[in-house]
Amino acid sequence: MRALIVFLTALAAACSLGAQGSAIVAARGALSLDPAVGPPTTIVKVKGSGFGAGEVVALFFDGARVGSDVASRTGKFNGRLTVPGSARPGEHVVEAVGQSSGVSARALFLVRTDWLQGCFVGGRSCYDPYENVLGPESVGRLAPAWRAPVATDGSSSPVYANGDLFVGTREGLVGLDPATGAIIINFRSGPVTTTPAVVRGFDPQPDPPGKVVFGTDDGVLDAVSTTGTPLWQVGLGAVPASPLVIQGIGDPTIRVVVGAGNTLFAFDGDGNRLWATVLEGGDISKPPALLALPAAPARVVVAAGGTLYALDAASGQIIWATTPSGRRLGAPSIGDPTIVPTPDVLVGDQAGSLFSLDPRSGAVKARFAAGGPISGSAAIGDPTLSLPPWILAGDGGGNIYAIDQPDAFPPPVWQAALGGPIDGPPVIANGVVYVATDPVDGDPHISALDQASGRILFDGLLPGGAASEPILADGKLIVATRNGDVVGYQTPDT
Repeated sequence: MRALIVFLTALAAACSLGAQGSAIVAARGALSLDPAVGPPTTIVKVKGSGFGAGEVVALFFDGARVGSDVASRTGKFNGRLTVPGSARPGEHVVEAVGQSSGVSARALFLVRTDWLQGCFVGGRSCYDPYENVLGPESVGRLAPAWRAPVATDGSSSPVYANGDLFVGTREGLVGLDPATGAIIINFRSGPVTTTPAVVRGFDPQPDPPGKVVFGTDDGVLDAVSTTGTPLWQVGLGAVPASPLVIQGIGDPTIRVVVGAGNTLFAFDGDGNRLWATVLEGGDISKPPALLALPAAPARVVVAAGGTLYALDAASGQIIWATTPSGRRLGAPSIGDPTIVPTPDVLVGDQAGSLFSLDPRSGAVKARFAAGGPISGSAAIGDPTLSLPPWILAGDGGGNIYAIDQPDAFPPPVWQAALGGPIDGPPVIANGVVYVATDPVDGDPHISALDQASGRILFDGLLPGGAASEPILADGKLIVATRNGDVVGYQTPDT
């Protein structure tokens, strides 16, 4: 009887593990993961104890061996593993097994890909390299799973953090359950017509709450916790553009950069002003982008009227300024420097030109003539994959262009006419390009195209249209519309 009680107690302790990745104790072993939440390909620190002195400890992910380490004289080890790129969203078992003692221990890793700000990352490349659920073979089965009427105007793209969606509305910030669209946070403020940004948390727990930062049309920058608690607010004196969060992995140094009127501001994570720089080119209506070059300080690139500026992210000092055409510029974008070495700066203008600029000097390297104004940022994927083209841009004439290199802008590999203005950026994920149209008359659509060929794989009516990009993460396609709804799309097997 006593043995049965001991067994049931151990079983209850093991079953109490939640998605936060707390350690499971099995036999004499214990295991912890840091981080315990992240996208596929995350590098995880694995710590174990209770193993045999000097023995080899094998590491398994969902039963497949992914590495090993050697225990110390005290039976402890500090190892690493890489989450497989094929690991689907949800909980996965990590196990450590002593090869001599047979001691084992388990912990859970939660695969989740957060979309923390407009266009996924600070460079505004609109490229999710982690998506492994939706692809060319499955995206055609997408269908609306839910629709949440929350008074959006289609200009604020949703963001996805800590397992929840956040989107600006005419009445403030709303948090939604991404599985059902149910409202879980309703923070009342002035109208929010730009895309929020999320500051990751640094609490010791594996999935700490962060901060959602957003600007309101009454000229205020607000920050609330991801649970909806008010944190701070500052007045900017003009309607802000979408904020940019600059934050390294595990880095407590945080900068929130936002434009309002003709001034670019930087704040720390607590809302204290770090610098403010007046830009003479005109009002800042498009979001800034992060420019990170090898062995160079971080820079912020932003359009003010018809002039594009690069500023030192730490001081706000202007590094260079250029006026490519004299016409009002759209939103700049820059490729991920870990994927695209020394990436160029891409920006469009209201005359229908897409420019490629040298990131160190701002000099124009190439120009592409589109068929309509380019206001959204160009999407920039991975040039090392066997999926050219990797640069996608949409214009106000309803055309999308696919280009395979930015230095000279050759003729597009393909282009497609989607029947309505494309005001927001395209999005690239797992070989598929997602784009929303925003016609004044006629039917707006949300479309998914094959990245390699431009063939339409999915096309759905989108009542109200959208002036911002859709987001694609963890097998879910989410878009906010002009008629007040946020719509979630999934496949039947998601």
